[in-house]
Amino acid sequence: MKPEIIISDHAGFRVVRFEIPGGVTTPQEFASAVADVEKGLPGPLPVLINGRGPVWGYGMLIHASHPTPMVATYDPRLAGYVVVATHRGDYVLGQVIPDPEA
Repeated sequence: MKPEIIISDHAGFRVVRFEIPGGVTTPQEFASAVADVEKGLPGPLPVLINGRGPVWGYGMLIHASHPTPMVATYDPRLAGYVVVATHRGDYVLGQVIPDPEA
């Protein structure tokens, strides 16, 4: 099924949450969902991505977020977001950002 993607701004970050109804989607369905929201992804705020889904879905969201100061993906084991792409010196790859909504 087509994922549901919700974008909100919180504490100086653009938070992107996605959910896949039924837990199964195709690359085409995920790409369609990203296309629906991609204009709202890049901008001046760092992007935090959170959702349970395939690696290629995360790749699509990261690509659609460019250019942005930084993109990080949520890791529940670390209870934070890990920086995976950065264009600013105050963020480094591998840095863990605490969840701003916690």
